[in-house]
Amino acid sequence: HSFGYDCKRLFNLVMVSDDTLIFVSGNFLNYFNITRQEITFQETVFGCGIGFITKNEHPDYTDLFTVGENGPTPTIFIYEYPSLQVRVKLRNAAKSCFTTGAYNGSGELFASQAGYPDFIITIWRWEKAEIVLRSKSFQSDILFVHFSEHNPILLCSSGLSHIKFWKMANTFTGLKLKGDLGRFGKTDFSDIYAMYMLPDENVISGCDWGNMLLWQAGLIKFEICRKGRKPCHTKPITRITMKNGEVTTVGMDGYVRMWYWETVDLADPPEDDLFVEIDPIYEFKISDVELRCMQKILPFDETDFTYYAQDGNGGIWFCDINTFDVPKEPRKLYSCVGGKVLTSQMSPVSPHFLCMSEDGKVFLYNYEEQRLMLEKHFPSDGVDMIWLDTNVSVYGTEIIAGFKDGIVRHMFLDMSNPERPTMKRVRALKAHTSPVTRISVNPKGTLLVSGSDDKSMFIYTLGKDENQLVDMLPLGFIQFKAVPNCFCWHDVEPKVVLVGCKSGEVYEYDIRTDITKEDTYLSYNITENSRMRSTRFTSVKSFIRREIKRAQAKKRKEKKRERKMNEIEKLKKANPGLQIDMESALADSEPDEEEEALHIPPVPNAVIWLRYTPRDTIWVSMAGYDAGYIYELQFGLAEPLYSTLIKNADDIEIHSYYVVEDFLIFGMFNGSLRINRVDPEDFTDLSEYRVYPMHDAIKGTIPSIKFSYDGAHMLSVGFDGNMFLFSWDGPRVQLNSRRDPPSLPPGFVMGKDVTDPDQPTLEQEKINAELRRQEEAAKAHDLDVLQKIGVLQNEYFDIIRRNDELPPPLRAQDTDLLLDNRITKQIQDELQAELDDVREDLAYDLEFAQVGHKKLFTHFLKKLEHIPFTINPLRSTEPGLATIRVEDLGEEYEQIKLDIEERLKMEQDMGLHDLVVADVEEDAMGAPPPETFFYGRDPKSIEPRFTRKMMRLLIRYRKRQMYEVRRIFDWDKLERQKPDPNRNHPDDDAQIELAKRNLGDFKLKIGSDYEPKADETLTAKYIEVVQCRERYFEMVNNFNQKVMSLRQQKEILMDFINEKRERLAVIHGYIPEQDRIPLDPIAETDMGLEYPELNLIEHCTPGCGVEIDQILTLENTVDELITDQASMISMSKGKSLFSMHALEGPSLHESTAFRVLGISEMERSLPPDDLVQLIGTYPPFSDVAYFEQDENERCYFKEETRHRWLVNLLVEQRNICMEVDEAVSQFDKMLAKLKVSRFHVKLEADFMAAFMISLNQELYILRDSEEIETKLLQIAKGAMATRNELQVVINQTNRQLDELRRNIEKLGEQIAALQLLFMSTIKGHKFFDFLRRIFKKKWRPPKVAKGDDESSSSSESSSSSEEQEADNKSMDSMDMTTIRLDETTCPTGLDRSVYDMAFDMRSDRHELERNQRELQRDVENKRKEIAEMQIKMKFHEEMYQQKKNALMDFRRLRQGEINKTKLCVILRMDQLQHFYDGDDYRDLSKAVLFDANMLVDLRRRADQLNEETQATKRWHRINFIHLRRMNSDIKFMRFEITRLEEEIKQAMMKKFGIIVNLDELEEEVLRRYIFDLETNAEDELRALEKEYNERQRELARCQEELVLETQNNTDKVNIMTVLRDEKNVLNNILDLQERNYAKWTDSKALNLSYDIEKLRGIENSLQQQIECLEREICALRLKSKPLQINSEYQEDPHKTPHVTTEIMPNDDPMVCPAILNVDAYMLPPMPDEFITDRVHTIVQKSFYGFFGRHTTPENVRKFAQRSSLYLCQAAYSFHGRYTDRIAECITEHLQTIVPKKYFIMMSADDLRKLFNEVVAVFDYERSDVNTEELISGIFDHAKESLCSKVCVGDSDVVNRTHYIVVHMFKELIEILPLEDFQAEETARMIVDVLEREPMVDPRAIDVEKLVKSTLQHAHENLLDGITAIPVRRLGSSIQRDLIKRRQYKPPACESPMSVRIAAKKGANSTGLPF
Repeated sequence: HSFGYDCKRLFNLVMVSDDTLIFVSGNFLNYFNITRQEITFQETVFGCGIGFITKNEHPDYTDLFTVGENGPTPTIFIYEYPSLQVRVKLRNAAKSCFTTGAYNGSGELFASQAGYPDFIITIWRWEKAEIVLRSKSFQSDILFVHFSEHNPILLCSSGLSHIKFWKMANTFTGLKLKGDLGRFGKTDFSDIYAMYMLPDENVISGCDWGNMLLWQAGLIKFEICRKGRKPCHTKPITRITMKNGEVTTVGMDGYVRMWYWETVDLADPPEDDLFVEIDPIYEFKISDVELRCMQKILPFDETDFTYYAQDGNGGIWFCDINTFDVPKEPRKLYSCVGGKVLTSQMSPVSPHFLCMSEDGKVFLYNYEEQRLMLEKHFPSDGVDMIWLDTNVSVYGTEIIAGFKDGIVRHMFLDMSNPERPTMKRVRALKAHTSPVTRISVNPKGTLLVSGSDDKSMFIYTLGKDENQLVDMLPLGFIQFKAVPNCFCWHDVEPKVVLVGCKSGEVYEYDIRTDITKEDTYLSYNITENSRMRSTRFTSVKSFIRREIKRAQAKKRKEKKRERKMNEIEKLKKANPGLQIDMESALADSEPDEEEEALHIPPVPNAVIWLRYTPRDTIWVSMAGYDAGYIYELQFGLAEPLYSTLIKNADDIEIHSYYVVEDFLIFGMFNGSLRINRVDPEDFTDLSEYRVYPMHDAIKGTIPSIKFSYDGAHMLSVGFDGNMFLFSWDGPRVQLNSRRDPPSLPPGFVMGKDVTDPDQPTLEQEKINAELRRQEEAAKAHDLDVLQKIGVLQNEYFDIIRRNDELPPPLRAQDTDLLLDNRITKQIQDELQAELDDVREDLAYDLEFAQVGHKKLFTHFLKKLEHIPFTINPLRSTEPGLATIRVEDLGEEYEQIKLDIEERLKMEQDMGLHDLVVADVEEDAMGAPPPETFFYGRDPKSIEPRFTRKMMRLLIRYRKRQMYEVRRIFDWDKLERQKPDPNRNHPDDDAQIELAKRNLGDFKLKIGSDYEPKADETLTAKYIEVVQCRERYFEMVNNFNQKVMSLRQQKEILMDFINEKRERLAVIHGYIPEQDRIPLDPIAETDMGLEYPELNLIEHCTPGCGVEIDQILTLENTVDELITDQASMISMSKGKSLFSMHALEGPSLHESTAFRVLGISEMERSLPPDDLVQLIGTYPPFSDVAYFEQDENERCYFKEETRHRWLVNLLVEQRNICMEVDEAVSQFDKMLAKLKVSRFHVKLEADFMAAFMISLNQELYILRDSEEIETKLLQIAKGAMATRNELQVVINQTNRQLDELRRNIEKLGEQIAALQLLFMSTIKGHKFFDFLRRIFKKKWRPPKVAKGDDESSSSSESSSSSEEQEADNKSMDSMDMTTIRLDETTCPTGLDRSVYDMAFDMRSDRHELERNQRELQRDVENKRKEIAEMQIKMKFHEEMYQQKKNALMDFRRLRQGEINKTKLCVILRMDQLQHFYDGDDYRDLSKAVLFDANMLVDLRRRADQLNEETQATKRWHRINFIHLRRMNSDIKFMRFEITRLEEEIKQAMMKKFGIIVNLDELEEEVLRRYIFDLETNAEDELRALEKEYNERQRELARCQEELVLETQNNTDKVNIMTVLRDEKNVLNNILDLQERNYAKWTDSKALNLSYDIEKLRGIENSLQQQIECLEREICALRLKSKPLQINSEYQEDPHKTPHVTTEIMPNDDPMVCPAILNVDAYMLPPMPDEFITDRVHTIVQKSFYGFFGRHTTPENVRKFAQRSSLYLCQAAYSFHGRYTDRIAECITEHLQTIVPKKYFIMMSADDLRKLFNEVVAVFDYERSDVNTEELISGIFDHAKESLCSKVCVGDSDVVNRTHYIVVHMFKELIEILPLEDFQAEETARMIVDVLEREPMVDPRAIDVEKLVKSTLQHAHENLLDGITAIPVRRLGSSIQRDLIKRRQYKPPACESPMSVRIAAKKGANSTGLPF
């Protein structure tokens, strides 16, 4: 039967069914039935051990398991279960052994790994038993092979310090197995027991230190560990699996952990620190086990999470790792020894045996019942154990065991209750300082010996105690020169023992048992060399092997010689006369073999066991190289006497033996049992033997073989953890008879165990006892010497006293006793040398102490804000008040705040901002219909010839047309604004949607729909941590400051109390004792508690200030000298000459009065009544007897004075007591109040500390995820940028398309206008049809030329056909004939100009139509481009959404990790609200923490909505009433309209006789009038000729001006260069002037008024020149003519006015050259789109109001577009500085953009107002205000505020300068943008304003208070953009510049009193109220 289990073997557990497990024990397969708890066995085929067992995990092969057997021909057997038939045998895969094997995912391939010496990996197609591939793996053991689950051609192997990646690849020579060895790089080499291959071909593996390694391309990509660099497991990982993105690892530390792998995939650690820190998402602790293998119980059930686990500590466990439900508790199914079994013992009286493992566990088995009865774990690793025989122990159940802690423990095994046996400790003796190696008892049971690594053998005598238990009495120890390893007792002499040592020595010692207490009084060492014999083993194995080789060679040569002799004899017989040289013929032709040198192990091998032989010699079994022989030694011989070869085991160690009559049983190193039959005549003959391979051949060493009490059973144990029990069929030796195990004796008391490793041994106790005795003797001797010295010292002091009593001349001096100065010098030198030696000896200790002091101070105290201390109350019994320990913020705190603020600014642009493109369409008012009665002429050229009457008619006509257009526009606008009754208002819908999304819908951070905010970054969290740390420090530090202030008060109070106590002591010296009132007890100040910082002051000086000469005199001791030095130092520090005055004691008059009045004679003072009565008996003052003494020597004056003086002292005493009591009481109350405050501060501090811990945890999470989030954010931003760029292109294309459409419409309008103009021109003409036919001729686009003939014919045919059609329809209306007119010639009677005009207009129309076709073609192209870009836009939008969703998913995962952070919250019961009924409200795990303010806001909002509902209902009722009123009004208006229309008709009938249209009437009148004006042809020709001449002259003039302007431009560019150089020179001069500013500010020394006026004149002239140059430069750059501004550029009055005759204005924009300055020249010419759109909106709205009725909306939009561009450029370039100055110029320029017929609708004031609105837009956008005036106004406002406070008597305003600056800063941050606020120009202006006020003192400005007040104001007014950095920078700059300018001049005020006087002045005073 096997009681063991090789649980230290990796993967030694296979589940073949739900109820059966297979594991390996030695050379046997164990089948463990879990339900029945039964084990059956199957022996291996070859009996040479098992390399591995495994199973095919594929569902088709669940009934198979695989066993790899070792041996001469290693074979892999694939068994069927439960038949146990061999299905397949796989051979020739290894030479000696296997190490591991594995199947692939499909179950078709199997990989086997061979061990030493070939290390071949073989890929099998196992069902056919054929080899697919094979290759050499590595040069050391391979422990694990793994196939990829995702790629069938990939696998990997790992083992001792290596990992290898394999790939089955097709090459040109066929299928090959290619392997790449993993390179560890900077990582330490490690054994790898488990790995897993990922889908991306990366590999996860374990390592020795428990982390996971991620391999990529044969290299370590990074190492995975837990947060804080803690390992994933504390021991190696034995199993790695992956499922659903979660990696599960099993470690030898007993933990099963699951990891979320996506976090690792997204990680990108730096190259210099390849670590990824994550925490497991699940963790299971099985128990204190060593998990080496796990088998899933239901491998194909996804809902099953139960496993069977192999415990390396000994056992099999059931475990559940369910992550969806509460897992089941793990339980142990099978228990056994874990690891090596070192020894075993069979019971001498019962069927039990004990075995001990290497980890100190003892197991008790009942081998008849085959069950484990007891398992006991000792505190130390075990070594050896003995079950005492009945000749030693009466009970037969006593055990003695030795352990590695050097302790021998004596136990009693109580098996009286077989179900629950116990093992009780009798005693524990520590006799060794090193581990015990072996224990042994002599055959008679009288002696027990224990060997140890301390090279000693301790001896105990065994006896009986009062309970008949074995009593162990220490006898002593024997010291050897080597470590004892084994013992053997002499067969005859019971006190002679053989000792075999670990270094080959053999000792024989005769133990002397008559040892008395006197012999071991000082030591247990009883070593006697006379009783010891020794010898040392000398290796002879190499010599024996050489002799064997020599004998074999000699035998071979003899056979060869004999063969040659036979051949020579044959030759001689065949040739009788043949002469043969026998010597040469018989000579050996083979050279002699070179013999190997003798090998002697450099380190002697250990003696494993030894025993006496019948020849009185010693048999020894050696380890190491000398194994394989049993050597016979004899004392006195240098070498073994005889060596017995162990056949077929000449290199195998023999670790144990047992003798049963003629049988000698060996336990071998290879795990086999060798039973030898001993020849009775020759005990060295071991040739007859038999070998039983039982234990593992590699690690199954058998250290012990034992037989049962009846000799029927044999037990063998091995280092492989197995215990085999055999039935012995040989000769039996009955040792004892069986009996029932006894129980504990009734008087048994358990002995005390030794658990302290520092506890002394028995020998050390002897030594310590002797040392204590010597110390006591030394102390007694020292006392005796001290007594003698005391006697001599008394005699010396008596001599000194008598010497001092002598007169000074007769006294003996110290120098009189000095015989020779050299003696003193010698003594001084010796003392100095000794002192130097002492200092040198203590130098290291001094330096060590100083370094330690520095480190302790740095670690514990340096970072503290102050040393913690405690203030005790003066009288209260309550504990004192202690400060709170707090660390200071550190010097780098402010820098950290600055850094994170800068980083926060940098992160503001990191968010995602979608591009919002919105086209705002403004309502356009139509234009009035064209004025056709002008016949296409320019109205301005005709209107001057109108009469006043016709002009009024024209104006009235135009106003009515504009009124009609505006009215139509207003009605259309009103109709559009009319709400739809079936739809809500858009604003209401937007508010409802916003409320649905936000109002009351608070997303939980644990919800899946929660969207983390983009501003929840690492920097924001860092700022929160820093602010929390700052609040924590301020709160605690403020409290500590209060405590420190209280300590100062206590110090002052104690001085007061001491002063009063001294005075009270003086009073008590004067008054009687009965009248004395002592102070109540007051606790003294505990300097250690209240002033601990004093303990840090070093008071020691080198040498303590003591000189050698002071020691030589022996007048004082060293301690007294040190004390005197300290007192002198203290006196020098605390005393003065005045304090040493003699009169500082009690006052002279009090002491004199005390003596004169005789107060000491009084026993007590009289009561007041008695005293009054007594004084009443005295004579009056006028009586002389009052002052004289009577006959009794009684003086009344003296008595009364005595009583009065005494009463005064009593009153003073009572007052002192009351004052002290009151002060102490007040102090204790203050202390108690601060204690209450401390409670609240401490509570808040602890809460904030816990909150900071949570914040730091969140900070670490954000820090770990920051890099990944940044990458995802950059990717999303890149996708968004691509999307936005494409959207911008689409928007631009759409705008281009709209522009094309508008151009097409504009061309259509121009064509219609041209047609209308033509028709109106020729209306009524006699050649109307002819001219119309010319104009109407269509334009055809030219066709592709096919040939000259074809083109000409086609054109002719088309033209002829068109002309024919025209002739049929258009005939001359004036001729009655049908004669067709030819259009190529001008008919007679037709004006030539009209004829040419028809052709010109037709060509214009053709040109417009051709442009319209081209634009239409461009429109189609743009549409195609937009369609293509829309497709791309859709793709990029999807990509952007994917990247954005990935970012949001990661943020949700990060938020999930943050949600795991625990947060401490204090809640009251009234803050809890339960929404479900129940009895138990203590579970708050699923509660939601909600802010009460938010809840209040929700309720307040509900109330507001209710009020709004009521208000809406009221408005509804009001509007309903108003609607009815409006309906009645509408009816009335309709009636009025009908009435008025009827009146108008009647008025028309009266005036005209018919109903006419006034517009048509007025148009006809104007048309006839204009026609009459234009009918004179001669005037028209003259006008045209005159105009032509004017144009010619204008052209010539412009050409001349162009030449002149070009020359002027060149000259002025040169002038500008010179001016710039002069400007640089002036800048240098200004810098020099600023440096000499102090000199210039002295108004008394300098009078610069004349120079200033002169410079101002020069400045004005230069400014005018600069302006002129700027205008000319801009005009040349923009290629436009200069404008004549105001009086500077007046037009020539004699010049002919220019008349514009174009219908549409010119498209070329004209820019006024005066609108640009130098800065504008450097800036881009146009503002941004936002400003342009706003200006365009304003201009277009204004234009609609002015002339919207007279033109189309498209024209208005076009005019507004051009005008807005011009106005934008002007306002943007000029910054609004010259608006008033060039307003007329801008007006004239706008008239060139807007047609004059519309421009007359606008006045100059309207244009100025429009431009001012544009400038206001720019002012609003850029905040371009006059900063200097603004600052001056703010300064005046600050002065007014200060005056108002001073006038009302506000005493809080002390620092007036600081108040003004704070007031200015508060207003500036509200008005100015942040860029302008922190500009240097702003600082300069503020300094200029403050400098004008002489009473402003810059030294009174507190910058930090200024920053604090400004930030507080910003916080109160929600100015979140204001931070401390710009405020501090501006405040410091202002203070610095003011100090620099003032240069600390004494103030001009008379005294500080003037401030108070000024404060009383009236409000009408000017300046500051200083």
